[in-house]
Amino acid sequence: MLGFNLTGKTGADRKEMSTGVQLLASMLVCYPELYSVTYEPKDTEITLDFVVQKQISHEEMEEFADLVDKSVQTYHDLHGRSPVWLAIDVDVNGARMTVHVRRQLATMLRGELDLLAELFADKFGDDLQVDIHTLDSLEPDFSTMQSNVLDQMFDLVQAARIKEKMIGMRDKDKVVVYNR
Repeated sequence: MLGFNLTGKTGADRKEMSTGVQLLASMLVCYPELYSVTYEPKDTEITLDFVVQKQISHEEMEEFADLVDKSVQTYHDLHGRSPVWLAIDVDVNGARMTVHVRRQLATMLRGELDLLAELFADKFGDDLQVDIHTLDSLEPDFSTMQSNVLDQMFDLVQAARIKEKMIGMRDKDKVVVYNR
């Protein structure tokens, strides 16, 4: 399991921070397509960053953003949920782009991550930056545990609000989560 240094925090603060840290870390472990994950407590907003090793036209990106939005809305509709807020922004840096998918964490479902990962992989293929440490390449017990932990973290954040700003990212062979 991932370790945490939560010295100086009260019991409730530790539990909340541990939940947030574990959520972001598990998202990155379970979804190698994610480059980083940021949580903003003010708006209870989570930003999922996907890195693509090429640029596409503005029109093509708008079509893809529309497909992502319609797919997520349909996913929620099929699960008996109300429509959700979703925004997609793109930063271009040379020959690569970072696609930011922003959502309200309180209404996010685990299956959305599966859907988003699949949509990005289908659209960008080998141009999508994917970490070499996939769930299939990890120890079976560890990958199963992280998947189960992620499910538990989604259940916890649906019931309780995380108050800390956090960012999780990949750093070589590690997943690192910072309190901003």
